[in-house]
Parts: sequence; structure tokens; C-alpha cells
Amino acid sequence: MSGMDWELLDRYLARECTAEERKRVERWMEAAASNRQRVELLADAMVGAPATPRAEVWESIERQLDVPQKSFSLGARPTRSPVVKVAVLLLAVGGTALAGRAVLSPGREVVSPAPAMRVVTTPPGQRASLRLPDGTRVMLGVASTLRHPPAFAAGSREVELEGEAYFEVRHDPRRPFQVRAGDLVAEDLGTEFVVRAYRGEAAPQVVVREGEVALRAVAAPDSSRRVLLPGQLGRLAANGSPIVEPADTASYFAWTNGWLVLRDTPLRDALPQLGRWYDLDFRLADSSLGATPLSGRFKNELTDTGLDLLAASVGARQVRDGRVVTLYPTGLRR
Repeated sequence: MSGMDWELLDRYLARECTAEERKRVERWMEAAASNRQRVELLADAMVGAPATPRAEVWESIERQLDVPQKSFSLGARPTRSPVVKVAVLLLAVGGTALAGRAVLSPGREVVSPAPAMRVVTTPPGQRASLRLPDGTRVMLGVASTLRHPPAFAAGSREVELEGEAYFEVRHDPRRPFQVRAGDLVAEDLGTEFVVRAYRGEAAPQVVVREGEVALRAVAAPDSSRRVLLPGQLGRLAANGSPIVEPADTASYFAWTNGWLVLRDTPLRDALPQLGRWYDLDFRLADSSLGATPLSGRFKNELTDTGLDLLAASVGARQVRDGRVVTLYPTGLRR
């Protein structure tokens, strides 16, 4: 296959390409291990150094792979969409001191005492990428904890999650892969999916991008499970029965590529997400602001000027004291 346009790879990683383009990229990745490595290195670069010119990024990637530069086509410099421009303005305008940062890190892994379990944790503002003993790829979200055995048993693969994680699982009917999150159990049927289960927030959710996931309550029999298809979200009702509904998969998976996407999210629900993303403590001086919807795409850095713009977008002003950011209605003085 001929060289790949890096503009297309940018859109692939941002989940903004068409189904046909996605298949083209995936065929190219399958053609050579080095192609897949390029995409993985680009994904890391988009998180760790999003402002670096792509030509420089690719030169660095080629040096790491020690592959002749001529084997890869850079293409023309992409024109960012208006949404991305707004996000860049919001997060980087003015060059002021950083108020918060979200980064990709190895995570912190500890082995707990009996029973032996590996525990991987990420603090607020950091994510981690890892592979489980069976080869399952996991990206752990900010302020999250994943528990798994050093080796899976012969007949099952089970992990426990508090927070948010993306799973890319190779299906094996002889060893079902299960994620326990609160009262919810998600079992893969050959798939890519995200589980969100932060303590003290809405009921755990599962969103499927590819394949299928079976969903049930921990205490419920297998016969009660519901199967989620691509583009669907599953959660448990108050009585423990599974609920299935359409989902905006682009928003739910965007964080795996370094973006926090909010769409008309009430401020009271958005602030905990922003707080975890940037390792900041957001507070409302007036509870009436809590119902105000917030939309936007947030990258891995947030400036003081960005905080001002964020506050203004919801009819507020912000006052920051260290890690604490308090939002006041525009007419209310501190």
C-alpha cells in the first residue's frame, strides 16, 4: 500500500474520518507492524505535544523507527475545524501560566496483599495505557483505578474498575472477559468499549464502539443480561434491570485521544469531569449555575485566560486560589 496522508491519520485518531477512510487506515496498519507503531506514536504525540508541527512529529517518529523518510507521505498541512480552533483558543490563548494539565503517563501499579491483585491507579489529570495478561489493551482514564490478577484463571478473565477505562478485547468464548464497575457487569462479545463508573456520580455506563457487550447487574443471573451494539449506551435502572439507549460515541471515546468532550452537559455534572481532567477543584458560588449547559472540546492544557473564557461561556466569572477555581454569577461579587 502507498504512503498514508498524516492529515487522514489525525482525523482517524480524532474519530472524525468516514467509515471508508477508517477501513483504509486500518488496512494500512495491518500491512506492516511499523505502520501500527506510527499510529501509536502519533497518538502519544497528540497527547503529549499537541502544538508541535506535524512535520516535526513525523520526523521524530521516523527516527524512532529508523525507517527511511521517503516511505511515508506527509501530505499537506491540515486545516483545523472551527471547533478545534475554538478549543485551542480556549486552552492556549495568551500564553499565560497553566492552570491545569491532562497527560498520558505509565500509571502507578502496586500489587496488593492476599489475594494477590495488581492495582493500577491514575491521579487527576493523568491517564495510563497498559496491556493485561491476556493481551487486552486498556487505556485508564483520569482519577481511575483498575484491579486485575497477575494471570487470568483458565475459565474467566475478570477485572474491577472504579473511574473510566477503554477496553480493546480479543473475544474468547472459553474465557469471557468481564468488567465489574459498581453494581454493573459488562461482558465482551468481541469488542471495543468504554466503561465509566466514578464514585458518587451517575450510575455506571458502558458505551460500545465495535462488536457487542452483554450487560447485567452483579447479583442478577445471566438470563437477565442485555446485549449492547455499536453506538449504544447501557446502564442499570434503580431496580437493577439494564437500560439500553443511543449514545454519542465520539464524545465518550474522545478522551482516549486526549480530548474531553462535553455536549450540553449541566455545569454541576461538567465540573467534576473538568476537575479530574485538569486536577483542579471547581466550585460553584451559586447553585443556580448548576443547571447551565456547557459544551466544548478540552485539550490537555488549560490556561488562566482559558478559565476566564470557560466561565464567560456559562455567564460566570472565575476566581482561582491555587487548585481551587470558584465560579460566580457575573453579577455576584466575591
